[in-house]
Amino acid sequence: MSLDIRPAVESDLDQIAEIYSHYVAQTVITFDYTAPAVEEWRARLASITGRGRPFLVAVDTDDPDRVLGYAYLGDFRTKTAYDWTTEDSIYLRPDATGRGLGSALLRALLADLDPESVRRVVAVISVIESDASIRLHERFGFERTGTLRRIGWKFDRWIDCAVLQYEVPGT
Repeated sequence: MSLDIRPAVESDLDQIAEIYSHYVAQTVITFDYTAPAVEEWRARLASITGRGRPFLVAVDTDDPDRVLGYAYLGDFRTKTAYDWTTEDSIYLRPDATGRGLGSALLRALLADLDPESVRRVVAVISVIESDASIRLHERFGFERTGTLRRIGWKFDRWIDCAVLQYEVPGT
């Protein structure tokens, strides 16, 4: 498989919504109970790219219309003081995990961010049986800064979240 990471475009949004819907319905990776409609994804894409932040998709070059995963740098919080801090989100098609796509997407996110407008990237990750997302972020220089205990309730259980932070070099 040859991988291409490129900016997301509107025609990718149906697949992005489909990928995320799986995680909403089947996992505690996200605390959403209802998956956002494509219209909400359209607004999210416009908001993120309108701020000059990356919203990327991974595709197989042999099947460039099939989105294997996506990643973006969204707002960490909406208060003005947080404007230089983002939160990353990375989601993969369930049948595309274990192939290095998460690493490729995170590498591209960090390479594509503008250090004039992004100084810190925060990852808030559900602590589950698999710590693959935590290990992924640590490999890229994210440092674990804490744990939010029993912060989310989904599927009849409380879930902790690990908080990791990346300092953009030179900022």
